[in-house]
Amino acid sequence: MDIIVSVMSAALRLTTPIAFATLGSVVMELAGINALATEGIMLAGAFGAVMGSWYFTIPWMGVLCAVLFAVAVALLRSYLCIRHGANHTVSGIGLNMLLSGFSAMMLKIVWNMDGKSDVVNNLNPWSIPIIDKIPGLGDIVGRQNPLVYLALPALLLVWVLLYRTSVGLRLMTVGENPEVLTSLGLSVSKYRYLATAFGAALIGIGGAYLSIGQLSFFSQDMTSGRGYMALAACVFGRWNPAGAFAGALLFGFADSLQMHLQSSVKYTQFIQMIPYVLTILVLSSFVNKSVHAPAASGKPFEEQE
Repeated sequence: MDIIVSVMSAALRLTTPIAFATLGSVVMELAGINALATEGIMLAGAFGAVMGSWYFTIPWMGVLCAVLFAVAVALLRSYLCIRHGANHTVSGIGLNMLLSGFSAMMLKIVWNMDGKSDVVNNLNPWSIPIIDKIPGLGDIVGRQNPLVYLALPALLLVWVLLYRTSVGLRLMTVGENPEVLTSLGLSVSKYRYLATAFGAALIGIGGAYLSIGQLSFFSQDMTSGRGYMALAACVFGRWNPAGAFAGALLFGFADSLQMHLQSSVKYTQFIQMIPYVLTILVLSSFVNKSVHAPAASGKPFEEQE
């Protein structure tokens, strides 16, 4: 029982950054912006969170800075794609590489350290009264980082935005058939920038959780492929927020399981591969003729002035 409780508690913690990144990726993909840059945007959020917490000494200011950093780099990439017709795949991979090198350089400039920042103030766990006293359940959900508790409301927010508002309908129309929006006199670029900003904000919060939620410092390339896992979760969930969130839970559970198994096997390297092997299996299993990304995702669209 203790093992199950430990694995489930860790699964919630490890799911959180992937879940936020997944929800942000879903919003961007549905609006026609390829989300291959999620890894770099998430890394920008993780770095921004540490910078904000270090400068202001307030962890929640770190979360705000994470959002601002993530939105800034995502909008820059979207500007290149929307305004100048840059290839979404190439620009996404390029942004991931750029943020990896840029964050390493900033570690040296700001803290004069290689590979790791100074320790900063992090987000303290929240306790839920009564529930935290219940054996088992209290250990799993009774005391967690505040961003863990915000993951489910974020899912509800994205679902309501996409399926219960006119803005969400227009965002999805931009991703499927942008000509329809143009025929109504609405700007395709405007809604793609809006989706980029909102999606990147969520991804940035996921990055913030890595650096000042789980830890209290930034380390080089600390996202460790979670951005790509988020993209795989989008495919797993067929670009539906609820399905993609379930995919994030699957990856979080796999990550928790591999961490728990490391103490009981000799060759831990094989165990550490579990989340990444699962990513490959998900992509190879679900990317087929019956599963399609939004029709206009990653494709250029010349808007009439």
